[in-house]
Amino acid sequence: MRIFWCLLFISSLNLWCQDIYFPNSIKSIGFGSCNRIDLDQKIWDVIANQPMNAWVWLGDIVYTEGEKMDDLALKYSIQKSLPAYRKLSSKTNIFGIWDDHDFGKNDGGSEFRKKQQSRDLLFDFLDLSTDHPARSRNGAYQSYCFGVERQKVCIYLLDVRYFKEEYEKDLGLKQRYKKNNGSLLGEEQWRWLEKELLKNDAEVNLLAGGIQLISSEHAYEKWANFPKARQRLFDLLIRDKIKNPIYLSGDRHFAEVSVIELLPNYKLYDITSSGLTHSYEDLEEEFNSNRISPLITSKNFGMIRWNWDTRKIALQIYNIDGRILYEKTLKIQ
Repeated sequence: MRIFWCLLFISSLNLWCQDIYFPNSIKSIGFGSCNRIDLDQKIWDVIANQPMNAWVWLGDIVYTEGEKMDDLALKYSIQKSLPAYRKLSSKTNIFGIWDDHDFGKNDGGSEFRKKQQSRDLLFDFLDLSTDHPARSRNGAYQSYCFGVERQKVCIYLLDVRYFKEEYEKDLGLKQRYKKNNGSLLGEEQWRWLEKELLKNDAEVNLLAGGIQLISSEHAYEKWANFPKARQRLFDLLIRDKIKNPIYLSGDRHFAEVSVIELLPNYKLYDITSSGLTHSYEDLEEEFNSNRISPLITSKNFGMIRWNWDTRKIALQIYNIDGRILYEKTLKIQ
């Protein structure tokens, strides 16, 4: 597929692009998280047979042990050599962002001393070229855009690890960590995101990161642990009138779709797909006042499909056998 690189001006299309731009319209993407190479890989046979323009990793691509970079590199290599994954990568674009287990430290952040080594291993696994714009920045955030004008879609992979301030334990019974007033993304990444969202003027804007954005009541990692950063993102979307925002998240070992109304008739969706090789199958319920889907505790992956003729998007969750467990259709506003 033909691509254009950072800051390449295409005079006939009147477009600027940040990281990589694909002129062709997107029709579908797949995504998922939480993948252990030592467990059953059956789901990859199903994923590899799905038609898609891109696969998006949402973190925990592999699970490294003891913060060892040689172990991380080995596990990336094993994942990359799986026949079904090789089949997938031979026919579609592979994008991705990390979470804690492929970052190298459980619930880790800016304090992790091997974060640069880990970042480089991630980019090598994703086959980012040596001149890819993301390699010149701190952190792992990236952007990719498809199509033009009323069919333009951009994907922003947000790094919630590299710049994240260290947590303070909450000794209470309900939460693992105390609220943190930090920026989560770091100012460098915030400035990048603000410019990207504004100048790309996409019809659909997919933001993606390891931890959940909307669900706020559970005890684990989430944007709600950084309430100022969470509100800053909401305010940014509102201020710049960002069209059709959808957040993709992983981490939780189950799947669900949540929604929040930022303004009347202006909604933000968060579709969580987690548990490619292992999930919380015994979990009966977890409270989420913003959930609109069932709580899906079986192994799963996600898909988004576009119908540009009807101007509709389908948010889908699939099980390990390729059956749709949930679908939400959205009108492109």
